[in-house]
Amino acid sequence: MTQLNNLLFDVRKVDFKETFGMPTNSDYSHAIIGTIDGQDKILNVCSERYELLPNNTIFPVIREILDTQFKGDFEESYRIVNDSRFYADYKINTCEFEVGNGDIIYPKIQIQHSYNGLTKYAIMFGYFRLICSNGLVVPVTEKKELNLNITGKHTANIKTSFEQLKERLNYFVGNNAAAKQLGNNFNNLRDHTVKDWVKRVEEVMNVVKIGTTVNNKAYVENVILKEADQLNTGVNDWLIYNGINQLLNDDNENKKAPEVRQATDIKVIEALLTSQ
Repeated sequence: MTQLNNLLFDVRKVDFKETFGMPTNSDYSHAIIGTIDGQDKILNVCSERYELLPNNTIFPVIREILDTQFKGDFEESYRIVNDSRFYADYKINTCEFEVGNGDIIYPKIQIQHSYNGLTKYAIMFGYFRLICSNGLVVPVTEKKELNLNITGKHTANIKTSFEQLKERLNYFVGNNAAAKQLGNNFNNLRDHTVKDWVKRVEEVMNVVKIGTTVNNKAYVENVILKEADQLNTGVNDWLIYNGINQLLNDDNENKKAPEVRQATDIKVIEALLTSQ
C-alpha cells in the first residue's frame, strides 16, 4: 500500500537502440523507463506502437471526478506491484445499504493500470463491506445502466472512459433505488441458509479451483464462524462467499495479482448463485 504521489513518478518511452546502443527486433524496439527515487528502471520493453499512458494522466483525473461528485466524502487507498502495476480503491461513504443484521455495504470504485502490459487499464464498480477489511468486486451484468466495468487501451478510449464514469456516477447518485438494486445478488446469498456448510465450502472451492488444503479450509471456516457470531445469524451463502473472499484477498495467504483474485471472486459468487 502507498500514497497517490508514489504512483506519479516520471516515466518515458525511449528508442532502445538509440538509448542503449543495442539492436533489437521490431517487437522490442522501445523501452518504458521510470525514474523512481532518483534511479532509472526499465519497466517494459515494447514495440514502437505501444502507447504510453502515464499514471498522472489517469489517477489524479479520476480522483478529481470523484471529489467533485462526492464532495470529498470517500476514502482512498493505492497499491503498487513491482513498480509497474498500479491499483486504486475509492470507497464511497454514501449510498450505503444493509444486507441484514447491521451488515453494511458501501459502493467502491477500483482503478487499475500498468506500464508492463500485464494489467489492462480498467475502471470497475464494486462493494466494500464494513464488517471486514476486504472489498467485494462483483460486476452487475444484468443491469447495464448500473454496471461500471470500463476498459481502454489508447488515449482516446481512456478519455472516453472518464466521461462514462461521470455519467454512471450521476445516474447512481441521483437514483437511490439503484444502490439497492445492486445488492440483489447479495440478498439472495443471505437468504440461502446452508445446513452442511462445511461441505458447501469445499464444493465451491473445488469448482473455482481454490486449493482445498487443510489450512485454506480452516481459514475460511474460522472467518464464517466469527462472522456468524458477530451478526448473530446462521451460516448462509453470504457468509460462505465472504469467508472465501477474505482468503482470496489476504496478502499473507495469496500472492496473486489483484485482477486474478477478482476474477476468482466473481467465479465464487457465480458458483454460489447458480447452485442454490
